Amino acid sequence: DPDHTKGMDRAALQAAGELRVREATAGLAPFEQIKRFAWLPAPLSVDNGMLTPTLKLKRRIINEAYQDVIAGLYS
Repeated sequence: DPDHTKGMDRAALQAAGELRVREATAGLAPFEQIKRFAWLPAPLSVDNGMLTPTLKLKRRIINEAYQDVIAGLYS
C-alpha cells in the first residue's frame, strides 16, 4: 500500500525502506542480502520507455537514464 509513505520526507522514506529490506532479507546469507538501494524519481513503465510491452527491463535505456544513481550505489 503506497499510502503509508505519503507525507514522509526523503530521509524518513530511505530509513523505512532500509528497515523493510533488512527485515525481508534477515534469513538470507550475507551474500544474498541487499546492501544498498536507491529510490527512483518515477516508476519504471512502458509509457516512460523503461519497460517493453511484455514488462521486461530495457537495461541500456535504464542504465543511461540513471547512470548517476547507479554510480552512487557503488561509490
